[in-house]
Amino acid sequence: MAIDRAEGVLPTSYKGVTYRSRTEARWAVFLDVLGVSFHYEPEKFTLSDRQWYLPDFYVDDWRAFIEVKPNNDAIVNQEAAKARLLSKDRPDLNVWIAMGAPHPTTSPIIVLKEWKPDVPVETILSRPENKYRILEDRRDEGIYWLQAEWEPESFARSCAIGGPGSATDHDKLPMLHRTVARAFAAAAEASWK
Repeated sequence: MAIDRAEGVLPTSYKGVTYRSRTEARWAVFLDVLGVSFHYEPEKFTLSDRQWYLPDFYVDDWRAFIEVKPNNDAIVNQEAAKARLLSKDRPDLNVWIAMGAPHPTTSPIIVLKEWKPDVPVETILSRPENKYRILEDRRDEGIYWLQAEWEPESFARSCAIGGPGSATDHDKLPMLHRTVARAFAAAAEASWK
């Protein structure tokens, strides 16, 4: 799916909010279908290098800021500087970079807390196990997880990130099903004039 390149940076309205790009609007559709509480460009930060930074989304249920970039390693590498600096300046915040539109078979999310500031973004991007996708808990509807790509003969890295549902204690890995499958489909199928 080459949505990013085909759509470029086209301001797009969804449910009364104008997003700076179709890719951001697709993330809004995805988050909306998941039923998580989110805000678009809710808070502007002054970074330690005196630049200002306005992350794209804040998801209340995940306590995470999400910066959306095209699915292009060169652009992500170049544009990730502010997101990384926010993560360094404010270690109490979760800052993620989402590369491209939500898609069920790719892992477009980088969790910046996992990385020291001196680790180059291209190093992070070079390994699939450093990128996560959003999946749903097998037993707890409305509870979402981040899961990294599987490596041959090893376990996936995953962690619960929360959601509007109620979590129980069990040892089942998350899956691509129910609400998260509908959210991926809705994001891909969304169309604008």
